[in-house]
Amino acid sequence: MSDGRQHPNAPLTPEGRRRMVDCVVVEGWSVTAAAGRFQVDAKTVRKWRDRFVVEGPSGLVDRSSRPHRSPNRTPRPIRGEVIRLRRKRRWGADRIAHRVGLAPSTVQGILVEAGLGRLDRGDRATDTAPVRRYQREHPGELIHVDVKKIAAIPPDGGWRTRGRGYRGEGSKVRRVGYRFIHTALDDRSRLVYSETHDDEQATTAAGFWERAAAWFEAQGITPQRVITDNGSCYRSRLWTQACAATGTRHLRTRPYRPQTNGKVERFHRILLEEWAYIRPWNSENQRARAYRGFIHFYNHHRPHGSLRWATPASILVGDNLPGEHT
Repeated sequence: MSDGRQHPNAPLTPEGRRRMVDCVVVEGWSVTAAAGRFQVDAKTVRKWRDRFVVEGPSGLVDRSSRPHRSPNRTPRPIRGEVIRLRRKRRWGADRIAHRVGLAPSTVQGILVEAGLGRLDRGDRATDTAPVRRYQREHPGELIHVDVKKIAAIPPDGGWRTRGRGYRGEGSKVRRVGYRFIHTALDDRSRLVYSETHDDEQATTAAGFWERAAAWFEAQGITPQRVITDNGSCYRSRLWTQACAATGTRHLRTRPYRPQTNGKVERFHRILLEEWAYIRPWNSENQRARAYRGFIHFYNHHRPHGSLRWATPASILVGDNLPGEHT
């Protein structure tokens, strides 16, 4: 065994091997007789006898099964990069494998060995029904819209930068409320338009959609349908007017079925893992500046496994659309 412990199914302990070898070496038993006495194969008797003759009592102890050389073992720098990407970026094995040029199974093995085999699942849907994946054929056929609420950051960064228990923590004066991320995501290309606001009221949501539709038009995408959950801002007269003004048909998800809007839900989980909580921020303004940079990175530079590792922007250029998901 590699750790030196006795295998639970081993017929002989080191002490049993010593008695067996004594029968052959000291008492003159034949190998066959000793094998019958200890209920093992004759080859086993010869193996332990020969080790004892060469090495003495230390030869009766289990040896490590680890090979002396592992020429196919992943080089240490690459293993370190796999672990770094997991800890810093919280990427999955597939994406790490794409980045470092290894098989996903190899990456997963490295992560398991390092104690990083499991990644928190965030707020994924807990429904155990089989997942049915779909993808629209053309950009603009369906735009997913949703709002993500996150806590705002005090000017000095709060407890994440100053530690728990600092003077003034928890006082009403320091309470900074929440920020609301309004996001529109194209179903086919995953291209994203996003803004951060102080609320999710109907006026804010309607204005956001008008700007989002205009932005998609500027990218060569004409929104045909928009799907939202059943939040009050999306059931308002202002939202209905905004959809009519942009020539967009409004669809709603089934109640208690967030999976229907799963693509934008997944984007918001990416935001939490790769932007909002990737590091301690010193202020809300600092995080907001990084947000604008992250949206550009997401659209133009971040490869997506669901797009066969293309970027959303590249899907709009040329004929490199991936096959349908069923």
